[in-house]
Amino acid sequence: MLNLSRETPNLSPSFLDTVARTALAAVGHPEDGVLFVAGSVVDGLANRNSDLDVYFLGGDAAPVVGSDTTVRKGEKSGTVAVLDGREISLSVLEPSGIEELARSFRECLTALSADSGIVQLESQNDLKVLHRLRTGVPLRGGERLEQLRRSTGTDRLAEYHVNVQAVAAVNRLTDVEGELAEGNDASASWMFREAVAHVARLVLALDGETNPAPKWLVRLLERGGPEPRLRSRLAQLLTEHEEDLPAALAEIRERLRTVVDHAPGAVVGPYLRRVVDRKLG
Repeated sequence: MLNLSRETPNLSPSFLDTVARTALAAVGHPEDGVLFVAGSVVDGLANRNSDLDVYFLGGDAAPVVGSDTTVRKGEKSGTVAVLDGREISLSVLEPSGIEELARSFRECLTALSADSGIVQLESQNDLKVLHRLRTGVPLRGGERLEQLRRSTGTDRLAEYHVNVQAVAAVNRLTDVEGELAEGNDASASWMFREAVAHVARLVLALDGETNPAPKWLVRLLERGGPEPRLRSRLAQLLTEHEEDLPAALAEIRERLRTVVDHAPGAVVGPYLRRVVDRKLG
């Protein structure tokens, strides 16, 4: 079922069927591919200016023909229509690109059980594609979409985020401490906000949230969930100027340590545990 926000009341079955027919026409009418909707509309984060993201994966798809066409590694996208005032953005995923992404992500997941470091995906777009595969709502080819989720390991995407974001948070907090010691207050303040963003993504990932887009971070924190006081405090630190940075640094270090200590052991890898023990004490 679509997770629709109040700003997106027009996504009826008939509208989505129109979206599907429009998208299939744009890729040359191949009915044997996987077609799904994803993005901010499905995540319940859309506003009146958000487009509707549609993805197609199939071997015989024609290139996307539309306005504002962009090309990324393994993906071509463009605006193919405007329906009910909302732009329809269609992305065609190349099967070879998805296979490569699946191999890369499996390497990342394998590394989580090792103590030698964390293997990360090359780009933010890789994380976006994995998230949208995981949360997408099928318009055509629902069974193949489920197979695709299994083959790419999207069921462990939140676990990946937990480890990557926690390690990044620890390292950035260490940088903040160093900048403060050198009297570089402006740089420390900027780094601190970045560290808080990593802690926020960690907290969200522990609740199963895998949306990687920075623009939605505050909205996701404000939406509620476990640890409401912590979420509220993180949102405050992201949006307000902090007068006493050393005190805030000490607070977030302690909160991060507590979050990691109480996280399920199955999702906290040995490398993350070692970094936390060594740098946070």
